[in-house]
Amino acid sequence: MVPHAVAMNQLVSFGPYRFEPQTARLWSDAAEIRLTPKAAAVLGLLVGRAGQPVTKQELFASVWSNTVVSDDALVTCIQELRKALGDDAKQPRYIETRHRSGYQFVAALAPQTPVAVATDEVAAIAVLPFVDMSPGRDQDYFCEGLAEELIDALTHVEGLRVAARSSSFQFRGAGLDIREVGRSLGVDALVEGSVRKAGDRVRVTVQLVEVASGYHKWSRRFDRELGDVFAIQEQIAENIATTLRGGDLSGRERHGLRRLHTAAAPYEYFLRGRQLLHRLYQPDLEQAGHMFERAIELDAGYAPAWAGLATVHALRFEWWGASDDDLAQADRASRTAMELAPELADAHMARGFTLSQYRRHDEAELHFEAATRINPNLFDAYYYYARMCFARGAVERSADLFRKAADVRQEDFQSPMLLAQSLRMLGRTGEARMANRESIARAERILALNPRDVRALSLIAGSLYEDGQVERAMEWSRRSLEFYPDDMGAIINAACLHAKARQKEQALELLERALGRGWGKRDWIEHDPDYDILRDEPRFQALLANLK
Repeated sequence: MVPHAVAMNQLVSFGPYRFEPQTARLWSDAAEIRLTPKAAAVLGLLVGRAGQPVTKQELFASVWSNTVVSDDALVTCIQELRKALGDDAKQPRYIETRHRSGYQFVAALAPQTPVAVATDEVAAIAVLPFVDMSPGRDQDYFCEGLAEELIDALTHVEGLRVAARSSSFQFRGAGLDIREVGRSLGVDALVEGSVRKAGDRVRVTVQLVEVASGYHKWSRRFDRELGDVFAIQEQIAENIATTLRGGDLSGRERHGLRRLHTAAAPYEYFLRGRQLLHRLYQPDLEQAGHMFERAIELDAGYAPAWAGLATVHALRFEWWGASDDDLAQADRASRTAMELAPELADAHMARGFTLSQYRRHDEAELHFEAATRINPNLFDAYYYYARMCFARGAVERSADLFRKAADVRQEDFQSPMLLAQSLRMLGRTGEARMANRESIARAERILALNPRDVRALSLIAGSLYEDGQVERAMEWSRRSLEFYPDDMGAIINAACLHAKARQKEQALELLERALGRGWGKRDWIEHDPDYDILRDEPRFQALLANLK
């Protein structure tokens, strides 16, 4: 007999699967199956009402409370669950569609004794932006910077997945529901804290919280001189890492937790520059460059600032006009970073990225490989390495690297989208379809947190088109241009979408707005199949000839 209700703290089994509603974790025998938070929430509600139909309205009210989404979001979750469970919509063993009304969990459930899960080892963690408790409430950049330094340090711990700042920094302020935040980010533990900075003194309070129980596994308060901030960061990182690991760290891991030191003033400029760098908009990049330059004026030996400056100029060269001056400055800054800190993963990443713009691919490869060897969880190294391989026509290698990037940062939607593109070019259509749908699911998760994320809207519109969701694809693209009509990425991605739809005139008009200014990367466009329908068009050929 199918139970009509399941206690939220009760582990249940069905077929070869076990599911724990309280933590939203699913196992097949001994292997855990990772679900996106929304899909896990849908499964939890269906299992909790096993044997009874659950309407779409109930699912939307429970899983997407206070958020307006289309039916596609629910359909995507059901597709993800059926894939995870090996279920068939036409002959369902677990999830049955109730025509025009909702869904029903139809398998027999058997209560289980909860699985013993080691709580001294955590597989995934998120660091939230620290709360600004300073008198002027004007230290956001400093609070974000400390949290990001902690993220960077923890990526050096083997076996630990650290949520990217783009996801975890969506959650700000006091009074957050730890369990809800943890489920949204798909992590087992959270780091939260506060900063009070006044004059040359800083107070940092930090807690490590287990998501499932809400229990504080570790907490500490530091009252120090501002110049001691690096010692504070290292101590926080080591305490968290050893608590999560449940034992000692390796020598390589301890080395990775160390921060390069500088004085307080250049470090503050560096933090301001890095905060702006993440936004990837032309005016913000220019301001980020100024901040890194101020840091360097105050401490010319601070390698992270040189690496940041190199990345700014390499990005400006790649996307905004291919200025020879930008490339020369990226070259100088990346070489300086390498000379100052040859064991800094970010320095190798910046040098590899710069050399890839010179098309010195073999040299760039050495630096990308070094960056991933120093920090095996450095997303940017895999991502820009993969982009370089695609731009030079090494599509199979790009697929391997985009897959690695997607594994390292499991909330990133760009890498599975580009993986799908590479796989389609290799004729691996089944794998491409799965990667494409994964990119959509990840983008939906980001948009649930920030409905105006222009990159998610514009880039994943192409993924929706490939998945046959044409109307929705066009809607996402329109929204991205409405929100950010002058954004380079929104314009070029909209052009690619119209090219996919064989709407040449619309695609060319959009490309003339972007490529006509010298924006874009010629190598990439030459290999990107999205542009194939336009290659014989004289207007497109003229635009391509204008790029470096």
